[in-house]
Amino acid sequence: MGCGGQLELLLLLSQIGRDVRGEVLCFAKEQMASHKIAHTTLKGPSVIKEIVIGLALGLFAGGLWKMHHWNEQRRTRAFYDMLEKGEISVVVEEE
Repeated sequence: MGCGGQLELLLLLSQIGRDVRGEVLCFAKEQMASHKIAHTTLKGPSVIKEIVIGLALGLFAGGLWKMHHWNEQRRTRAFYDMLEKGEISVVVEEE
């Protein structure tokens, strides 16, 4: 069964998609039922998101580095305070 000249039958059967004998009818693109499914599209990297993530990681790493240096500074200051008070010595005592 062809598509030409049978517009009423075609429109009637466009909802079922088959004719009476079970043969698939050919439909024009305007009459075909298309299912629209929302698909996520892959996009490139987001510049703002990359900047925010970079800033967050940089501040976190910088904070850890700064805390390490504060700890080292505290230990050095404690060493020199104890050395000045005479509690420790860098000279080996002779026996």
